[in-house]
Amino acid sequence: MTRYRWPQVALGLLFGICCTAASTAPVLAQPAPDAVAATAEPSSPEMAPGGRYGKVRVSRPYGPLRGFVVLFSALSGWHDTDQHTADLLAHQGMLVVGVDTANYAAALAAIPEACHHLVGDVEGVSHQFERELRSSAYFTPIVAGAGEGGLLAEHMLSVAAANTLAGAVSIDPAWVDPHTTLDSRFQPCPADPTILHAPGLPGFWGIGTTTALPDAVRARVAAEQQLGSQIDLRRFPQDSAEGEMILALVQAHLGSRAPDEEDVSDLPLVELPAEQPTNMLAIVLSGDGGWRDLDQTVARDLQDAGVSVVGIDSLRYFWSRKTPEQTAHDVARVIQTYARRWHAKSIALIGYSFGADVLPFAYNRLPDAARRKVRMISLLGFESAADFEIRVISWLGMPPSDAALPVRPEISKVPPELVQCFYGEDETDTFCPELAKSGAAVIRTGGSHHFGHDYAHLAHIILNGWRRRTTKG
Repeated sequence: MTRYRWPQVALGLLFGICCTAASTAPVLAQPAPDAVAATAEPSSPEMAPGGRYGKVRVSRPYGPLRGFVVLFSALSGWHDTDQHTADLLAHQGMLVVGVDTANYAAALAAIPEACHHLVGDVEGVSHQFERELRSSAYFTPIVAGAGEGGLLAEHMLSVAAANTLAGAVSIDPAWVDPHTTLDSRFQPCPADPTILHAPGLPGFWGIGTTTALPDAVRARVAAEQQLGSQIDLRRFPQDSAEGEMILALVQAHLGSRAPDEEDVSDLPLVELPAEQPTNMLAIVLSGDGGWRDLDQTVARDLQDAGVSVVGIDSLRYFWSRKTPEQTAHDVARVIQTYARRWHAKSIALIGYSFGADVLPFAYNRLPDAARRKVRMISLLGFESAADFEIRVISWLGMPPSDAALPVRPEISKVPPELVQCFYGEDETDTFCPELAKSGAAVIRTGGSHHFGHDYAHLAHIILNGWRRRTTKG
């Protein structure tokens, strides 16, 4: 099975999984199997394996989970003030993983790598611990800290791809350029040039200070804001505790305690309305890595061409198991809501990898009114079985689970004239060639599961095929 390939995440997960398996006790106490959210009262912080972080302190949330925070200490190590901050955040519904920054720096210094993928380590522990907590929803991690911990958090945000970090919180910063002032042992990798990076930071940056910031720091903040970065700069009273400042800066970015399930606000959607819209609406289901490089690049290219796009983040939506019927119901809600809101008459369903595998199931179960609006279904990286739940081991290239459903019976029910199926010439486990004589458009590209990273070409073919089908209709 060929899925997202994240060496840095895989390394963190392998460390965490192998160490957890060797332990005589679970990393986190497990709720009852039918629990839909973590609601247990937190106990003393649990020490658990955390990949390259080494042993981490895990503070469980009071009540339903509302957010996930990786909290970095100063370089002097983890102290009572750090634990007080973790406890304060946990009382507000956050799952907090506490990292001793000194130990982390020492561990990285011993790893023979040209550079270190720091964001990947955050993603690794977020996947690991949110899964072990059996959260019903995935929360994109927030990184936070004071001193060197805050500097580290801000640097991670500055190089992160979109939708990997929700944001960063830095307390009492005293730097201008984190690339030059970060401890040399972290040796961070630069931003990946093959991934689309919009101007500005890819998440919010909260800055808390008890003193006046130097002019140079204020100038840097102003420059980031001009690029469109979401920055919350606050000055707190001199006697403010670090935990109180961090809590104040993350509060606006936490999940609701009582989400409204009567509208689409409960779904993990990305809205990209076209500036010069046509009557075309694309609904894009991402791969199991979430809304990232291929998904967002294809979506942006379609948006630039006048197509309004709604993205469904599969990492978050399928974090808890869905049924084909539930998936179809939610896709129908998106079609109904955005076709009306954006005056769309022609709809394309586009799925990549995990998202492609589930799309035939969803289409076949749509209400008639929604299904009649669908003019094209584009399947990118389509495989032979569909899991309806994100699985940690799938990121490591493992095959589908025993619960996965075969796609052949479902795709055979989809009108073939609607279907585009893309596969890379180096892929070995794609289902697309099976559709070659069905009447579907089967499109072979260069590369493997990422199509040689030529995402603009994918968007061009999708759009041309969609326009032809719309004209015929």
